[in-house]
Amino acid sequence: MLGIAYPFVLADFHQSYAALGVILGIAGVSSGLLQGIAGLVRKLSARLLLGSQNLVLALLVLVSAASPSLVLFGAARVLGSLSSWPQHPVGSAYVTEYFPKNRGKVLSYLTTGGNVGTLVAPLIGGVLIATVGWRWALSVFAIPLVTSALWTLTSLAGDHPTHAARVSAQQAVQASVPDQADAPPSLSAHGREENEPAVPASRRLGQALRSREAIAVLAAGMISGAGRGLGVLTTYVPAYLRTGLHMSPIEVGILVTVVSIGAVGGPLVGGRLSDRIGRRPVLFSVYFCGAFALVGFVFVGANAVALGAVALLVGVFAYSEQPIRQALFSDAMHGVPARAAFGAYFAISQSVGALWITLLGFLVTFVSFRAAFATMAVSFILAGSIIAIFARQRPNRARAVLA
Repeated sequence: MLGIAYPFVLADFHQSYAALGVILGIAGVSSGLLQGIAGLVRKLSARLLLGSQNLVLALLVLVSAASPSLVLFGAARVLGSLSSWPQHPVGSAYVTEYFPKNRGKVLSYLTTGGNVGTLVAPLIGGVLIATVGWRWALSVFAIPLVTSALWTLTSLAGDHPTHAARVSAQQAVQASVPDQADAPPSLSAHGREENEPAVPASRRLGQALRSREAIAVLAAGMISGAGRGLGVLTTYVPAYLRTGLHMSPIEVGILVTVVSIGAVGGPLVGGRLSDRIGRRPVLFSVYFCGAFALVGFVFVGANAVALGAVALLVGVFAYSEQPIRQALFSDAMHGVPARAAFGAYFAISQSVGALWITLLGFLVTFVSFRAAFATMAVSFILAGSIIAIFARQRPNRARAVLA
């Protein structure tokens, strides 16, 4: 909904996309860095973290709706991003701990769940903006935030038993390391000798992050941040349609909905394929097809049929890379607690990648929308090349359990 509202907010406050890009860049970097603490809050349940974030976000959405200037609107947006830090690392860790052998599929479900919201929001938001304005439209969207928060707090299943077991085991190791020199070796559930000294989680994380696969995935994530579906495209696709092509709020809502239809189906197919034939070839293909779709979006002109067709492809490919890339990263994190792994993943790739939204804002303001979308496409080609060359996934790791 925010992406649909931004062009109207800027017009109301007489501000540019460069100013919006600075605000969203600050929000993205600060939120991305904060996600790194996910591994430090293991005692707090996913239910509490995910439910509380939406209650705070609902309040900040109302503040945004009542803001008299872009300064207060931007402050509320930054605080909203900070409050939402558990969404990705905690949510991703939660589902991969329950379904470690099907990470590609469940992470694609997680992404698709959010994309279902983007499928519903544009049309409703476009109609509301056209009839009552962007302020009341934002206020209405605080209602599902509160509803989802209460639903999560009361209904979400507890963390997977292995999560609690790992926390207790790590606390026990930190409290005391018994002398087991004379003890006979026995294997743990993870294939490690019981009397072998336990490696601290932080060291295991550091070792895993230095692997070639992890470095390649993180580098690809930083570069592909220029065209990432969530964040960049939800901001600049509606901006192009409204400011670049001068479409009405309802027309913008319809075409963004078409993008969202692709964003629902694409990750589901991509996630399943990555589990069956491998992350690397699927992710490589997604990046290159997404690059062509992004370029086509701003070169087909205002023809509704052609624009709708390309918009569907943008949704399919630009939104599919994130869950597959997460699964590929997860495959490389052997022996690392899921929250710590995903906390590091999002802190590194998301925070650096968020800088793109600021650069793109300046490109839109001082060059053109075409230059901005061409930059997105180039970033996908570079990211795909990195995956193809460096992310040599090992077959026996694809279905390993994330410890």
